[in-house]
Amino acid sequence: MSTAGRNGRHETFWDKGKAELRGPFNDLILEKMREWGINSLEEFSRRVGIPRGTIYYLVRGRQTKAGTWVKPNIDTLVALSKALDVPLHELVYRLEPSAPGYEYRFEHHIPILGYVGGGPAQLEEIGDRTVPVRVKGSASHLVAFKVRGNSMCAGKRPICDGDVIIVNTQDKGHPGAIVVARLDGNSYVVKKMGPDGTLYSTNPEEPNGPPVIPVDQVAEIVGRVVEVRSKLD
Repeated sequence: MSTAGRNGRHETFWDKGKAELRGPFNDLILEKMREWGINSLEEFSRRVGIPRGTIYYLVRGRQTKAGTWVKPNIDTLVALSKALDVPLHELVYRLEPSAPGYEYRFEHHIPILGYVGGGPAQLEEIGDRTVPVRVKGSASHLVAFKVRGNSMCAGKRPICDGDVIIVNTQDKGHPGAIVVARLDGNSYVVKKMGPDGTLYSTNPEEPNGPPVIPVDQVAEIVGRVVEVRSKLD
């Protein structure tokens, strides 16, 4: 997103080096601006019918002399709710996270990228292409896979055939963590990470895939498994 500086130079408003952006709705505003194909807060202000100064305060965050954060009034929140296509109560919960119902405030639908543990994800069609999750803030770092096979169907929290796993792509795991990895050839597996990066099955007697995968066969660690949705739940 960009604005014109005092000297007329085109500058990037969203550059963190230009301003410390503390607004509670920044991700929603930026996402909507990208959707509309606009690159300035002035244009966003015109489109949504909210004064430019108010939009700037929403993005930068505004504090009183006493150091408390100034909250937008209800008219601004209603206009923003309509413009962003976000329920009004979700905006309110961002301003008042202690409000009742906070734990249910954001339900995102994240993509199911494909099957894991049984071959290339693109070879078979999956009925449900998304899965709902409830998280505080953005869910852009989360993806899901549907499990094929029982090579991890053992231990304290077994991951079995038909389960759906939620993966944090910002967390590449650690020894002992359960991760999803992309192998050479673009197949995906879910395994337990060893101390040297080797991947292991928790149910090695299951004939679905190799029980041990050396590091040199791993093209990428997609992320750490943070939730298992069992088909039996």
